[in-house]
Amino acid sequence: MAARMETRVATEIGLDTSPLNLLSAMRGEIVDARTAYPEVLHVEVRDSRGDLWLFATQYADWSPTDPGRLIGRSVEDVEIDGGTGALRWRLSDGTTFEVIPGPDAESDDPPCWELITPTDLALEFGPGVRWQILRADEPRYS
Repeated sequence: MAARMETRVATEIGLDTSPLNLLSAMRGEIVDARTAYPEVLHVEVRDSRGDLWLFATQYADWSPTDPGRLIGRSVEDVEIDGGTGALRWRLSDGTTFEVIPGPDAESDDPPCWELITPTDLALEFGPGVRWQILRADEPRYS
């Protein structure tokens, strides 16, 4: 079942926030979208305060497959399927950007997708149906 998030501006986001609240705070213009090796997508969203949100996929498929089609559009709403982790952004031109986590990820694989906020919080999804919110500016692995 998809959870719909209301559009609002968050003034401060903390480690105790929910994934849905964090995703609902990401609104703004997509200023860059590009693929990297191996089949990784990087998207940058600039919010109304001028702050940059960074989004990346690793073990996921996305549509549209041409990331250049996203640039210049704005993220207006976000939905996520809590069971599969499929992420859908409703864009300003009425189109949708969708990310579908890969089904074959192993438990020790990197996240399927990750969002880093302007305040250096990282929301990670996957592998499997696993959420994690942590500081992006601190070491994760030793």
